[in-house]
Amino acid sequence: LNQQTRWTKSYYREWLYNALWFHKHSLWMTYDSVFAGLFPIFLTITTLQLIFNGKIWNIMFLLHLIQVIGIVKSIYATILSRRLIMLFLSIYSILYFTSLLPTKFWALACINKNSWGTSGRRKLITNYIPLIPLVIWWVILLSGLGYTIYTEWGQPFDRQKKVFLIIGGCVYGVYWLFMIAAYIIFKAKHYPRRQYSIIQQQENRYDQIMERYYPEYEHGIVGPAPP
Repeated sequence: LNQQTRWTKSYYREWLYNALWFHKHSLWMTYDSVFAGLFPIFLTITTLQLIFNGKIWNIMFLLHLIQVIGIVKSIYATILSRRLIMLFLSIYSILYFTSLLPTKFWALACINKNSWGTSGRRKLITNYIPLIPLVIWWVILLSGLGYTIYTEWGQPFDRQKKVFLIIGGCVYGVYWLFMIAAYIIFKAKHYPRRQYSIIQQQENRYDQIMERYYPEYEHGIVGPAPP
C-alpha cells in the first residue's frame, strides 16, 4: 500500500502538470488522460449510490459487474500473450475496488509530502499509515451493506429475484474459491517458499545498503548504485 500510494502521488503530480498542455494534445489523448485521472472519483460516486440505495440487488449487481469486466480483460490479455497466467488478471478488478481505490484519495491528500514512505524499519508506524484510508473505505462499504440489510429486512422478496440472488451469490463464491485454489497451486509450483524467502531477503538487503550509503534514499531521492 505504501508503494501504491507513492506511485499514485507521482501519477497525479505528472497528471496535473500534463493538464497544462491538454490544449496541445490530440482530442483522444486529452479524453483518455482526463478519464484516467477522474475514473476513481466516478467509480466512488457510483459505488456510494449503489450501496446506499437500500437494495441488495444493487450490491450483487456491482460485485458481478466488477468481476465480469475483470474476466473479460483477463481473457483478452490471455489471448494476446498466449499465457494462461494472465487469467489471474481478473482478480485485480476486485483488489482495485476494495484496496487500491482508497489509496488514490489518500495520495491526493498527501500529494505535497516528499517522503516516499516505503521503508518502515526506522519508523515502524510508517508501515501502518496506509491502512487509514483502507479502514475508512471499508467502514463506508460495510455501513452501506448494513443500511441495505436494515432497509430490506422483513420486506417480502420476489421469488424470481430471490432465485437470482442465490444463484448469483453461489456463482460468485465458486469463482473465488476456484481462483484462490488455482493461485495457491500456481504459487506452490512455481515459487517455492524457500525461493520466495530468498527474494525477500535480497530486497531487504538492497534497501538496507541504500539507506546506509545514501540516507536520502528513504526520502525518495535515489543516488547512484552503492559500491
